[in-house]
Amino acid sequence: MLKKSLFFIVFLIAISGGILLMQWIGYEKTSKAFPNIRVNQEIQLEHHDKGLFIKHTFTGLEAEEPLSVVMPASALEASCQKKEGTCAFRGQSVNIVPKGERLSISYFIKMPAFHFAFVLSDWFIKSKEAKVGHTILHLTDEKIRKGMWFSSLGASEVKKLDLIDYYLFQGTGNPGELYWQPTPLKQLEAKEKLVVYGESKSGLDQQQLHLFQQALVDQAVIILTNEHPAYSSDRLIIVKNSGQFAELMEAFITKSVMQNYHFKEGEEWLGYVMIAYKLDRPVGSEKVKIMYNQLNEQLTDQEREEWENLLFGLTKGPITAEQLDDTLSAVKGLNTSFFAKNKNANKRFQPLFFYDSRSVIINGKETNLQTMVQDGQLFFPFMETTQALGYEIKEVADDKSLLVKRGYNTFRFSPGQNRFILNEEHYGLYEKALQTYDGQLYINEKWLQKVFLVSVQNDKNIQVQDLNE
Repeated sequence: MLKKSLFFIVFLIAISGGILLMQWIGYEKTSKAFPNIRVNQEIQLEHHDKGLFIKHTFTGLEAEEPLSVVMPASALEASCQKKEGTCAFRGQSVNIVPKGERLSISYFIKMPAFHFAFVLSDWFIKSKEAKVGHTILHLTDEKIRKGMWFSSLGASEVKKLDLIDYYLFQGTGNPGELYWQPTPLKQLEAKEKLVVYGESKSGLDQQQLHLFQQALVDQAVIILTNEHPAYSSDRLIIVKNSGQFAELMEAFITKSVMQNYHFKEGEEWLGYVMIAYKLDRPVGSEKVKIMYNQLNEQLTDQEREEWENLLFGLTKGPITAEQLDDTLSAVKGLNTSFFAKNKNANKRFQPLFFYDSRSVIINGKETNLQTMVQDGQLFFPFMETTQALGYEIKEVADDKSLLVKRGYNTFRFSPGQNRFILNEEHYGLYEKALQTYDGQLYINEKWLQKVFLVSVQNDKNIQVQDLNE
């Protein structure tokens, strides 16, 4: 019996080992099939009478390592440099196997008549697996030399020679779009990630440019011109004026936020709060606009800066309303459930309140009261606080006033009016002495002391002491 048990155990170990080995082999094959490849590329374009001749060279390849690429839909007469490797063409898909570190593919694209400005987008080869690090683009034009070429890679170096115009563009990632127009433009701005071309700076809004630059991940180019309809992609924007730019910028930043920040299902609309901060103005639904304005009203400049930094740092999704509340609470040093209460886009807006997390001690006894902070002032829940001080409270149904009584003193408060009655004597109240928040009546700290003759001490906890005791 013991021998059979040992044999069975050994058999199970062998089977388990075989399964693990098969899984490891499968993992190795998958890793080799989809390696973490990073390549650079150098592209030469020559514009002749027949069209655009392109030689696309990948560099930094691994010898004998296959790579799948996709040709432009309009590419003609594609061929591979045989001395550099092999290419298997299957429609637009090409499987290349380099002999060394580089491999070139040449092809030809017919071009439209150069009477009007145009954008050329699908003209370069794209890799399926590899990530492109750097692109160098050489463009020579011997056909149409009166116009000007632009690339979404960024600024160009241009040389006007006897027979050709030569352009050099370079930057990170794929080359993106090429744009041509009959009238040359000036380079108006050249910032870290942003290049702007146009006829004059009169159409530039510097604040919009600053906001746009902050939202950029890669280099981008803005072209101010009347020669082409408004156009927008990840790295190229063509507009006629600052008004069009503002519209396209909002669309660009909206797309960028929705791509880079992922919210919990059903709470995606909260992304518009981020978009508003990216644009530095309220956008989106009426509810989002009110939320954005209330946040700005209750945050100092320093708190707002910290809030934005933490907000834009929430890149690990999904982002939840509760997570936004935790982030806002950390900035303010006070608790809030603002986003959690407003996370349903179709429900009524709930105002922004901050709550003090310190315990409240009244006449030496710890309570469960939670004080609220509004505009830097402390507010106590009216009914719970007065009851803890030993007062009896009765609501008068006729005018919804409150009778607050202890001993020989009877107070009458009308929440909608800035006054109260003490033993038939009328007294005025400061405008914000009594406030209703989230359906609950609160009294300002200063007026709590004045009306009910108590002292309030703020330290590690909040001490309320009746002065009559």
